[in-house]
Amino acid sequence: MIDADGSQAGANPRGGKPDADTRARSRELVTDLQGALEHHQAGRLREAETLYTKLLDAAPGHPGVSRLLGVVKTRLGQAERGAELIGRAFPALGGVSEAHIDFGNALRLAGKREEAIGSYRRAIALKPDWALAHNCLAGALGELGRFEAAVTHCETAIAIDPKSLPARITLAAVLQGARRLPEAAQAWREIIALEPDRPESYNQLAAQLMPLGLFKEALYCNDRAIALQPDNAAFHCARGQTLLRQYDGERAALSFRQALALSPHLKEAWAGLSWALRLLGRFDEANVCLDRLREIDPTDLREIWHIPSTGQPTQSEGQIERLASVIDRQECTIENRIMAGFALGRLLDTAVRYDEAFPRYAEANGLVRKNWPQNGDGFDAKRFASRVDELIATTTPLQVREAAAAGNISELPVFVVGMPRSGTTLVEQICASHSRIFGAGELDDIARIATRLGLEQRDQSSPIAATRRAADAHIVRLHRLGREALRVVDKLPDNVLFVGLIARLFPRARIVYCSRDRLDTSLSCYFQLFAEGAQFFSYDLADCGARCREVHRLAAHWLKLFPLHMIEVNYEKLVTDLEGQSRRLIEFLGLDWEPACLDFHRTERMVATVSHWQVRQPIYTSSIGRWRRYEKHLGPLFAALDSD
Repeated sequence: MIDADGSQAGANPRGGKPDADTRARSRELVTDLQGALEHHQAGRLREAETLYTKLLDAAPGHPGVSRLLGVVKTRLGQAERGAELIGRAFPALGGVSEAHIDFGNALRLAGKREEAIGSYRRAIALKPDWALAHNCLAGALGELGRFEAAVTHCETAIAIDPKSLPARITLAAVLQGARRLPEAAQAWREIIALEPDRPESYNQLAAQLMPLGLFKEALYCNDRAIALQPDNAAFHCARGQTLLRQYDGERAALSFRQALALSPHLKEAWAGLSWALRLLGRFDEANVCLDRLREIDPTDLREIWHIPSTGQPTQSEGQIERLASVIDRQECTIENRIMAGFALGRLLDTAVRYDEAFPRYAEANGLVRKNWPQNGDGFDAKRFASRVDELIATTTPLQVREAAAAGNISELPVFVVGMPRSGTTLVEQICASHSRIFGAGELDDIARIATRLGLEQRDQSSPIAATRRAADAHIVRLHRLGREALRVVDKLPDNVLFVGLIARLFPRARIVYCSRDRLDTSLSCYFQLFAEGAQFFSYDLADCGARCREVHRLAAHWLKLFPLHMIEVNYEKLVTDLEGQSRRLIEFLGLDWEPACLDFHRTERMVATVSHWQVRQPIYTSSIGRWRRYEKHLGPLFAALDSD
């Protein structure tokens, strides 16, 4: 073995003074060791690997060299071999905490996270105040989904070393994993405060802010990242995604084009540009982007993400077989398998192969329920029914009469509510085709106001004042969105749960309840893949029926309570009597009729929902009674809708 001074024990078994050859070999080993360490520290891993291997050949089993070679092998992507080499260093290095960290890193990269966690814990036992060890343990725990435990070790690491950037980055990641999104965003803000010129931090903060609806701050972060690193195509892509969420399709397309100017083969930019153009109604241009994406990578599956919602898909047997193979290939990502299932169901439905389509939809829905529960809303039919009971019981005529005293009397807000897939996007598009109406898309402001008021009213003696402040601030936001418009439409369907709050905030707001045959509505939800984490009820037929039944019951209560400021627009009546129902709708909004409302499919505006293709087509009635094609498969849905 190689001693600390570089000599080789047992080199001269006859004893006495080492001969010249032995001394030369010792000098060579010392030189090799010094060279290996220099290469290692400088990041020249291949050179270090060669010299460490030579040293280990000269002194088989040397724990120090075996550990160092294992570290290099791990960094070169040979984690299994790295773990094997570092493992040989024990028990000789069992008291060295750094060796346990190296072993844990190799095990973790080799996919042996439980063993890695044990190694990190041994390092902490040897050196409890070592921030790096706590951070490594937090990272491994986070990868196994043990987010709260990971947060604890991150906080310990930061307490030990408040300026530790790696610990703070890990904290931000595990907070996101724990769905503690406001705290994750704050963690990134603190990272930026420590190192304000790190562009990736701004990019990450922007990504955290978008789910919180803080689009203005997110866009600022996107712009800051680009200012610090203007040639980073990924940052331009991220800016494009933020702009899409702000319903700014033109600027989003520009950002994606800037990314492509920097990196012409960037698949994410072609995919993003396709979405921006599609949401603007420029479908032919969007398809060109997908063609380019396929040219760059024929194996890329993002093209199938458009099939379930964009109509007139190719119905070739080859495409059907390709999608079927994606679903059945375990090596494909869960996301691609799920999307392929919904896309295949759509193709088979369009091909009038209903008995083949339904099992594919069912398989895709099952994959969602199995793999995305942590991102869903945890829908529970009984709990939802209880919530509806409470809303009906607690929203009384007296509250309605008192609403005018608390809210903002602006007539600017219009709310289109109901079940998803009940015609809300069509109603908004008809409205937005009017010159004095702005369609704002699906805003989550009301739910956030409800949460904020719930917190404020526990801390203040004047809930009326808090309600008025929230209402006034929202009206200012709507004016900024709609500019000169007399009405601004928020078509988030789930606002049906907040109609009572809306009446208190805006006693003169108009509310449009969209209804549709409950079987068709439920089935359409079941056949639709929503954004990850949204509308989790839709992936189970019985849950679709239960939610649809309860929303209908709640809407009936609201319609009785607010007869002057709320109307029902029925999808079946709308598509069979477009002009009559559209005139009724515009009259309810207090505006003069404009014929452009009948040409809603020609209106150029951002439509950022899964119905963006449908509302750009002339009116059609083929969706009426669609459930009859699948009647034999809908037993759970019938039972849920008929349930008391």
